[in-house]
Amino acid sequence: MSHLTSRERQLGILTACTAVFTLAGYEALRSSATILLKSAYGPDVLAPAMTTTPLVILLGLWIYGKLLSALGPRRTAVATSLGFAALIVSAYVAVELELRPATLVLYWLKEFYIVLLIEQYWSYLNSSLSPFAARRLNGPITGVAGFGSMIGGYFVSIAALPMGTAAMVLVGGLTLLPAAWLINQTYRRFGEVDASKPALGLRGAGIGANLLRSEPQLRALLAIVLATQMISSLLELNFQQLSSLAFEGRRDAETAFQGQFWSYLNGAALLSQFLLTPLLLTRFSLRQAHLLIPVVQLGAIGWALTEPSLYSVGLAFMAFKVFDYSLFRGAKELIYLPLSFDGRYRTKELIDVFGYRTGKAVSSLGVTLLQRFGVELSSLYLPVAFSFCAVWCGLVFPLTERRTVKN
Repeated sequence: MSHLTSRERQLGILTACTAVFTLAGYEALRSSATILLKSAYGPDVLAPAMTTTPLVILLGLWIYGKLLSALGPRRTAVATSLGFAALIVSAYVAVELELRPATLVLYWLKEFYIVLLIEQYWSYLNSSLSPFAARRLNGPITGVAGFGSMIGGYFVSIAALPMGTAAMVLVGGLTLLPAAWLINQTYRRFGEVDASKPALGLRGAGIGANLLRSEPQLRALLAIVLATQMISSLLELNFQQLSSLAFEGRRDAETAFQGQFWSYLNGAALLSQFLLTPLLLTRFSLRQAHLLIPVVQLGAIGWALTEPSLYSVGLAFMAFKVFDYSLFRGAKELIYLPLSFDGRYRTKELIDVFGYRTGKAVSSLGVTLLQRFGVELSSLYLPVAFSFCAVWCGLVFPLTERRTVKN
């Protein structure tokens, strides 16, 4: 097939619109949940909170696997959307009642729900688009979805001060209601997923670990995800530390600042999703596209190392997220296209949900242990992140050793 069909365009648009609501709500929740946790327990709580997140995710993925087997993809997507909405609203009520542990629960929810929902959307796209269509639509789909992130970040920047940080949590929960309706309509319009396609893997229950044993590329992809999220967590911890120092005692002002930061970040990602990602995925090899990302990140972190500040660290963190939301997302999804149902709906979620948060947890565990021994960490975040970027470059070669997606 050498052209996009009307069905593929419509599927891309409707799925992207679903993600608009989900991501807009996430932006309202992202900054508020983090700042509420820091306000309740202090900024040092972020490292242990990240460390414990994979345990919550493993439990969540087990529940997701059971739901997927019992309900199928469509009803599972709807059930998880409505379930997370109820949990987030309940956490908001608990925060308003000044129950401090609710801030930790809210942080765990924030870390888990967004990746599970977004990866379910991509699982459906990977099951429905041809490789040709995926190369041309993955960038624009993330671009349209990115409007939700940009709108959500802007809303936080103007609403956090008059409405308060806790109110942003409620907004994050309520936006999942239209998202649940839209993903249900998408499945009804374009059909259920064929769960019988054998492709490259064996069918089976559970969380999809079986395919990792038989597919070297997926093991390389998991290793890359772990490395990238270690980089992300180190940059985020450094950024949050510097942000807390700059806005000490001004919680709502810090929330507004971070809302503005994420709004700018998502605007940059939007341009990359519409312009850079389609260009690189259609004009360059998968290896070249994958290799460009850590090379750019090495430069950004290198500059922050020479001139460390909230601005330079924030820019390095922003550069990472811009590529993560655009080019890396588009290139990564091409790996999953030819896989079986379990590969697209179970192994993918294992890599992109558990793998993402485990990478952050491992680095956070290291930070927590070093903090307990009284090690000064402010000078270590950037050098360690730089070294993981070098590891990332090396992992690109086994990832792209055998092409799973043809031109």
